[in-house]
Amino acid sequence: MTAFSARVSNFFSPMRREFVIERYTVALATAVLAVLLRWALDPVLGHVAFYATVYCAVAFCSIVCGVWPSILSAVGGFIGVFYWFVDPRHTLIIPRSEIHGAIGFFIVCVVLIGFGEANRRKQFRLNRTIIALTTEANERKRAEAALQRAHDELEHRVEQRTAELYQAMNRLESEIDVRKRAEEQLRQLSVRLMSLQDEERRRLARDLHDTAGQTLAAIKMISATIQQIAAQSPEILRLLDELDSFTDNALQEIRTTSYLLHPPLLDEAGIGSAARWFVEGFAKRSGIQAECDIAEDFDRPPRNHELVLFRILQESLTNVHRHSGASSALVRLHLETGLIRLEVRDNGAGMPEERLKHLREDAIGSGVGIIGMRERVHELGGSLEIQSGQGGTTVSVVLPQKASSSQSRRGISAA
Repeated sequence: MTAFSARVSNFFSPMRREFVIERYTVALATAVLAVLLRWALDPVLGHVAFYATVYCAVAFCSIVCGVWPSILSAVGGFIGVFYWFVDPRHTLIIPRSEIHGAIGFFIVCVVLIGFGEANRRKQFRLNRTIIALTTEANERKRAEAALQRAHDELEHRVEQRTAELYQAMNRLESEIDVRKRAEEQLRQLSVRLMSLQDEERRRLARDLHDTAGQTLAAIKMISATIQQIAAQSPEILRLLDELDSFTDNALQEIRTTSYLLHPPLLDEAGIGSAARWFVEGFAKRSGIQAECDIAEDFDRPPRNHELVLFRILQESLTNVHRHSGASSALVRLHLETGLIRLEVRDNGAGMPEERLKHLREDAIGSGVGIIGMRERVHELGGSLEIQSGQGGTTVSVVLPQKASSSQSRRGISAA
């Protein structure tokens, strides 16, 4: 049914003006067909309805072919019908009785041509509208297809990019894990090296005290004996006095070096006494006015805490002497609620901002001593802060007063 409707619609579709020959050919053909159809119906119609078939041809031509082809069809059909079917037949003489019929024919043809032309124009407008809508629909389909392709391509790219980002994140997480493990291993190695360094210092101090110190003491005893034997020789006594003086200096240097490596006071009396002794000696050796603010009844923390606090005190005062240009320093060691706080403050020139930033960020090049102090403090669950400005530098360390069970086990293992 749809195909038949399409064929009928195409059959009655108006022809464009450009097809001149086709339009006039169709008009002549319809006129001839109308005459032939009238001839076929002549036995039925007789002398009535001469122009019925011509009306159909004119109506068809006015819709399909236009005004002038339909006029040609009307004239041709009129001549053919009038010549073959109107009495007297085979002549073109119009009898008086047929004048009204001829006039009526042409009036009807004019009306049919007018209605047909109006319908033809309306059909052209409708066709243009249909073509425009069809073109717009096709363009819209093409645009939708292009948009869908772009959308699919975008989704593919997004999925591909997401996969790449996921892989990059996995690689980054792996690198972060590797770096964290490396940093943790480095931290443990640093702490282990510091512990070994402390043990080595303790051993060196003991060896100096037990070997070189005892040897020098024996030399002094021998020198005293020689002085008693050679009491009558002034020259020998003078040489022995010089030897005794050199021996006293060497003995004092060895004792000082031994105490600096690992002071016996740290094990015997605790961090309070060891800190006072070291600050007093530092003031004498450096010429910097150093003061101590340490409570007399300072409770002793665990051994690891005392050792770390003493090494930080050593490192801080060494930096004050080497780099700050300070004329005075203050060491404060006191207890807070469950915490031990050590502060070393000087009135020097302070640190450059860039170096202070490196120190706070654990940057490479910030100094082995500072890194070692920070790692040892972190290992004990404490914190180390460095503040510096035009008024000087302050190193502040906070440690828990009591060691945790894991720290105690590590201390026992290290010992």
